[in-house]
Amino acid sequence: MKNQRMSRLSWKIGLLVVVLLFLPVVQAFASTAGMSWKSGTVTIYTPAQGGVWYPRLVKLADGTWLSTFDSNVDGGHVKVKLSRSTDGGSTWSPPIDAASDPSGDCANGQMLQLNNGTLWLAYRVIVQSGSTTSSYLRVRQSSDGGNSWSDVPNGQIASETANSFKGVWEPHLGYIGGTIAVMYANDSPSVAGSSGSQNLYMKTWNGTAWSAASLVSDGVAVGSRDGMPVWTRTGDGKYIMVFEATDQAGHPFGIKYKISNDGFNWSVPRQTLYIPSVAGKKAGAPFIAKLNDGRLMASFQTDEDSPNTGDDYSSMRTMISSDNGATWSFKYDTFPVSDTKNSNWNALMAIDTTQVVAATSSNFPTPGIYLRFGSAGTPDNVNLANNWSFETANVNGWTTYGDDYPARIHVHGLNDGISRAPGGGDYFIGLAGTSGAGTAYVGQTVTGLDNGTYTMRAYMRSSGGQSSAYMEAKDYGGNALTANFPVTSTWTQVTIPNIQVTNGQATIGFYAAMNNANQWADFDKVEFIKNSSTTPLNVNLANNWSFESANVNGWATYGDDYPNRILIHGINHGIARAPGGGNYFVGLAAPNGTGTAYVGQTITGLQSGTYMMRAYMRSSGGQSSAFMEVKDYGGTALKANFPVTTTWTQVTIPNVQVTNGQATVGFYASMSSSGQWADLDNVEWIRTN
Repeated sequence: MKNQRMSRLSWKIGLLVVVLLFLPVVQAFASTAGMSWKSGTVTIYTPAQGGVWYPRLVKLADGTWLSTFDSNVDGGHVKVKLSRSTDGGSTWSPPIDAASDPSGDCANGQMLQLNNGTLWLAYRVIVQSGSTTSSYLRVRQSSDGGNSWSDVPNGQIASETANSFKGVWEPHLGYIGGTIAVMYANDSPSVAGSSGSQNLYMKTWNGTAWSAASLVSDGVAVGSRDGMPVWTRTGDGKYIMVFEATDQAGHPFGIKYKISNDGFNWSVPRQTLYIPSVAGKKAGAPFIAKLNDGRLMASFQTDEDSPNTGDDYSSMRTMISSDNGATWSFKYDTFPVSDTKNSNWNALMAIDTTQVVAATSSNFPTPGIYLRFGSAGTPDNVNLANNWSFETANVNGWTTYGDDYPARIHVHGLNDGISRAPGGGDYFIGLAGTSGAGTAYVGQTVTGLDNGTYTMRAYMRSSGGQSSAYMEAKDYGGNALTANFPVTSTWTQVTIPNIQVTNGQATIGFYAAMNNANQWADFDKVEFIKNSSTTPLNVNLANNWSFESANVNGWATYGDDYPNRILIHGINHGIARAPGGGNYFVGLAAPNGTGTAYVGQTITGLQSGTYMMRAYMRSSGGQSSAFMEVKDYGGTALKANFPVTTTWTQVTIPNVQVTNGQATVGFYASMSSSGQWADLDNVEWIRTN
């Protein structure tokens, strides 16, 4: 979108494994196949002055998170900044400059870690001289995890010159198999003439230079400004690209997508992912990511729920596909904002088998880059209600009906001086029949829930006298549960306990039927929480612990580690297996030379206490590093090296003190030659006391 651009192994895997690789990935997730999002956000960066836009995320092989974003905080031209996190996104370093140009604005940064560990950053540069606009798409590289950067030789992707603000935009890097590829948008006169349309192109890297451009989407042919392409691989081995387009009558922009069988041929139909239901409203700036449970998640920004129109009033939504892009559902208001603010130019990143993180550049409450965490495995004691304290001064993230809002659903608090709930912030919601009798309902459905016991609570008060006025929890697999509004002017916390979720979702809401204009029912600080569970003693909690599925389902891998450097061995090759480990095991190796490999999984819903990790391991030795690890459990990462032996040896990491309800268990190897290997099997994660 143009207004943002200004700121913007010689060993072969057995046939069975090959077949399995190209089948859809099937993992266990809540029956609704939705996603539960933790209330609250994490701040990556807030500038002292100026603005920030266009965040992008990458998780490196060593577990470090990096975020790039555009900013003019330094004054003058826009730069691509970079911050890092070494604690899973909880805290972030001050940013450094990753890309800048003394002659123009640098923006639209996006990162890719190559198979050899090098980090690439693609970005665009805009240089304006009078009425002439020169645009460039370039690539920088870092061999030290993003601390220092240099230009990739012959790394310029494309360039254009125009007598108007047109050119090349929004590069997005990725792998098609083992080939590096980039997609981008081009609306320059050389391809679009004076049509105002825009095309999407792709180039591939041959090791020393970029190929000629191939057409991915012909916006000129259909009279559309196709833009902002983002692409990923699907669970069934195909490739999907999402983009914004202007070929939907009655809407400035909508979200389209294409699916390619091989990632190279995009001469396939364009399909519709999302169009706002309200005429004149837009949906744009899409992103897409494949979750580690095999599903796809797409995001976009839309002004559909704002009383105002345009990007300045848009906010982020996410949707999920459980069938490799054929259908999309579970639209969610991921970063609710006030009616005069926005949360735009968003991104997504899969964290592990159950979690995803969303990033936005928002001016609510103040300009900054923010994160929000979603989970298909529900964390204990975390509020899952969206816009729970109504600090947006609206009901974004909640569902209302007809003209209930704003006719009978009112925002109170700082705006009208009425006392607020304890700990509820500046605003709350009132249900009232201000012009006479009437009903009002506001609610939301929380999806992606693990089955278990939940609690709903909120601060409430009311005038009394209504035909009915209650808080409710329903659609959770049992009978609707209600608790009446207390008749008092004092804010009172009301609880619905022991909600036994059995179908992966629940709808929480508030209803009042007023008999006259003087009746009211207020609520604030809404919480929906999964109760703490008890983790059983001496039970293996690791998923796919002996790899008898002949794949790494249930484990997270990165890039093309699997199947290039994470290999399935055992009965398929006749190689000796670990004691008690079954027919298959995993080997980490770089048969074509040097390389790194990591396989891990995050286990959630853990009771605080002492745990133990152990596995059968063996290795050739000689690697730069090769270890088993436990991290993200509330303490410092713990490691145990692969033993250098051909004999299967059980290795243990004892006394892991889990304090935050989760732990990540994994295995890493950095090979310096093709003859090095590290095998693992029979992985156990056990609570010991």
